[in-house]
Amino acid sequence: WGFLLQFVMRKAMIIFTTIAYLSNALVNLVAPPMIVKKLMPLDRSSEREGADITHILLHFSSLCVLDQKNPYDLEKQIQIYVDAEASAHFLLDRQGVIYLLVAESRKAWHAGKGKLRWAPYMEDTLNFHSIGIELMGIGSWEDMKIFMTKEQYDNIEKKDLGFTNAQYRSLNLLLNYLIKKYDIPRDRCHILGHNDWADNEHRTDPGHFFFYSKIGLPQYPTMCKLSLIHI
Repeated sequence: WGFLLQFVMRKAMIIFTTIAYLSNALVNLVAPPMIVKKLMPLDRSSEREGADITHILLHFSSLCVLDQKNPYDLEKQIQIYVDAEASAHFLLDRQGVIYLLVAESRKAWHAGKGKLRWAPYMEDTLNFHSIGIELMGIGSWEDMKIFMTKEQYDNIEKKDLGFTNAQYRSLNLLLNYLIKKYDIPRDRCHILGHNDWADNEHRTDPGHFFFYSKIGLPQYPTMCKLSLIHI
């Protein structure tokens, strides 16, 4: 019996060690989330020209200026991007579905002009170095007043303001995947809102109703090390 017990214990230890090894490997392996391809016309993006992907830029999108009662429509939203000669790599709808609009290898037209006080060498070039993520959502009145009247804003239903838990869950999965794939630091110096990049008078997204704590980050960029050249 003593021999049999030792044999069973050794086998159990081998199984336990194997399970621990596989579990650790799975933690370190970040699989891409479920993504639906809905690619925009190729002429709404351009070549990255060999630039490294170092940042992620978050935005909000809606039809609220045109239709306060039905501010979320996927096809209409994408058509607005097309008409405006704008684009982003990903779009998250209210149910958390992730749509790929532009291949990651291409430069989407989402950042526009701007600068980072801790990386002045990047002025007006963030499109080359970033992944753009649009979330269907509407900000606070302070965020939206540059786009619409107070009367229009007050016609929006409360349930359509801010972002959904499903969007936060999907965004975390997408961020985990992108951070792992491109070795992007998970901090507010590299994961930015459009307002961090552009002048707040012109770009306010993702707005006061986007809570960075739900993606494990502080609300504002802090402790960003000044760099005068691209490293």
